Amino acid sequence: MQADVIVIGGGATGCGIAWDLSLRGIRVLLVEKGGLGAGTSGRYHGLLHSGARYAVSDPATAAECARENGVVRRIAASAVIGTGGLFVLAAHDDPSYVERWVRACNAAAVRVREIPVAEALSREPGLDHGIRRAFEVSDAVCNAFSLCSLLARAAEARGATILTHHDTTEFLREGGTIAGACARDSRTGSMVELRARLTILAAGPWNALLARRAGASLSLALARGSMLAYEGLLVRGAVNRLQPPGDGDILLPRGNVSIAGTTIVATDDPDDRTVSAEEIERIQDQIAAIIPAIRGMPVKHSWSGVRPIFDEGTESEARTDPHQWSRDFTVVDHAVTDGVEGLVTIVGGKLTTFRLMAERTVDVACRVLGKSAPCTTSTTPVG
Repeated sequence: MQADVIVIGGGATGCGIAWDLSLRGIRVLLVEKGGLGAGTSGRYHGLLHSGARYAVSDPATAAECARENGVVRRIAASAVIGTGGLFVLAAHDDPSYVERWVRACNAAAVRVREIPVAEALSREPGLDHGIRRAFEVSDAVCNAFSLCSLLARAAEARGATILTHHDTTEFLREGGTIAGACARDSRTGSMVELRARLTILAAGPWNALLARRAGASLSLALARGSMLAYEGLLVRGAVNRLQPPGDGDILLPRGNVSIAGTTIVATDDPDDRTVSAEEIERIQDQIAAIIPAIRGMPVKHSWSGVRPIFDEGTESEARTDPHQWSRDFTVVDHAVTDGVEGLVTIVGGKLTTFRLMAERTVDVACRVLGKSAPCTTSTTPVG
């Protein structure tokens, strides 16, 4: 099979890249080892971030989330539910953090509006009556599987080829250039040879393994996050604890359940699916400070996903605390970093910023391919 570009990874970013490439008239072939969204995208809590969570600790990511939140709502409306959200100061949380957070939100153009505590309690009857301050934000809920499907179908409509359940087993080399890859169909065992001028790795926490398989180097730290599902809707919108980013600081509605999360635990395994009893207890204790009803409720389901969130520019003292790792992203051209031509990797980021990540990646792809075509994904609806 032949294309201009092979994209490895069928999560939101990989599907977004395939869509962007197809809009720019570039032939693309997307390869995913499972189903669309089967990796990190399908294992997140579902929040379309307003940016407020990162305003103090990661202002660049906060600003990106603030911009992309509105874009994703417009272009993928059928995958998004505009629940809105609140940040609330719990009874025993540090009140001095609030003004610092508000200043940071304003600096990053993250829209926040303080509302009376009584109004917050009216909107969210399950809130602890001891909360001291409340702020409205533009959080929403996004269905990652719907989003990936919308993007893939839109790319296919413009000529893209989507191969799911195909595991990339090796890369094809011509001298110092990656000329494609071989993939195995996990359902039949048959092999397919894929050829392209450029291969893009968009497989999240599996990128480092794939890069090594291609003869390139990629330093990537990983963090596992656990989430809990509870029967019924404990909140109407996303409710965030107004404190520095930590474990168990958000509860949001998804369908007929409420999702609580998340933890951040360093790991070396992109397939780590651990959910420890200690993590479950920690999430419950933290959420109970703002939604007391969660204490003692049975957990309907628990799961975890691994995220590549480490920024190599992080100061050394922050490296030991995954909560301080940046959620920003980087596009790596391995021709520049490793002398391996025909290979590009997108590293880091969040589902909320998938479209921007795709745009920056395809900009690099166009440069490598010698193409000149503008990005139109911010104004082109997919559903």
